[in-house]
Amino acid sequence: MISIIGAGRVGSFSAFNILRMGIADITLVDVRDGLAAGEAFDLTQSSSAIEADGKINGTAKISDIEGSDLVIVTAGVPREPGMSRTELLEHNTGIVSGLMTDVAKYAPSCKIMMVTNPVDVMTYLAYIKSGFERNRVFGMGGILDTLRYRSHIGLELNLSMEDIGGLVVGEHDGHMIPLVEYTTVSGIPLRRLLDEQTIAHIVERTRSRRSYASLKGGTVYAPAAAIAAMTEAVLRGRNQVTTASVVPGGEYGLRDIAIGLPIVLGENGVERILELPLDDATMRSLTESAKIIKSAIEGISLSPH
Repeated sequence: MISIIGAGRVGSFSAFNILRMGIADITLVDVRDGLAAGEAFDLTQSSSAIEADGKINGTAKISDIEGSDLVIVTAGVPREPGMSRTELLEHNTGIVSGLMTDVAKYAPSCKIMMVTNPVDVMTYLAYIKSGFERNRVFGMGGILDTLRYRSHIGLELNLSMEDIGGLVVGEHDGHMIPLVEYTTVSGIPLRRLLDEQTIAHIVERTRSRRSYASLKGGTVYAPAAAIAAMTEAVLRGRNQVTTASVVPGGEYGLRDIAIGLPIVLGENGVERILELPLDDATMRSLTESAKIIKSAIEGISLSPH
């Protein structure tokens, strides 16, 4: 069973995708009276149209997550136009801290996927507050950034996005790092197809995602698709190579943070972190990205649950 905490737009669209893909039954939880139940009712009515047999339960009771294999946390305050990173952090630290106490109590054997922003800091907070092992706590960020990166490349080349392979690491914000050296189109290195100026423009467009996210007050479909893809990798043990916000144990010289890194995602959560050779400039960028996350972490309470 999967539980999604937060029945807002991202949570409910994620539930729809998971239901449509037939991955598992879903418990949708939200503190707002009737919201999760209403969304579950609406989703259930869609089942025959999308030929989905999964069951979805909407509830306001956090205890209903009991028995979950995976708990997806989308609850929190979204980052609105004009809201500072510090304000967002203050709002969501309290929410996530309280939720992790409940998750550890009612679903002690689950894996946790953090979606709440700022996702790197919230992932590390979830790791500390839950007391879970590193492999069981990961954040949706890198895979979403990678989807956006791939879409820009596909549009530039007018080629199928399915053929584009790439990875984006680092902070899930303005300091994300597309790994150009590991980007290919059907095995062809990207640098064989595009000049450096065009690639630099694609990288910048990937990093400046808020310029278009703000047009509609935040994105929904891409995050929901990324959440469903990660859910499938875990529940079906696909051992998928992707990127996610994870807690490194010395890989890339990093500890005591959560940050987007290449991983294998499977039945046990983070099966392993892939430590790829990076050029000096990319490594410096990753180190700088880690410092920004570390600074934010130092500003919140990390006492265990």
